[in-house]
Amino acid sequence: MYHAVDEAIDVVGSYSHGRFVPKKFRWGKRILMIDQVTMQSDIKDGGVRKRMVSVTVDNEVYRLEFNRETEQWYLREVWVE
Repeated sequence: MYHAVDEAIDVVGSYSHGRFVPKKFRWGKRILMIDQVTMQSDIKDGGVRKRMVSVTVDNEVYRLEFNRETEQWYLREVWVE
């Protein structure tokens, strides 16, 4: 099941075909290298445009969110068994 985290994070990535692809992120003092982006979806939360991104890191799944108004990344959830 997913465990809510809701913490601001820093994300580093590159652009491919006009779309940002996250490569790693900092959560607290840890730097996590992204193995694979499994999903990207643009949503609206009220009037705020956001991008939801699911990624895998060492067989763990993380859900990231980019707020396009504030240009801030958040770690929203991590999969725990």
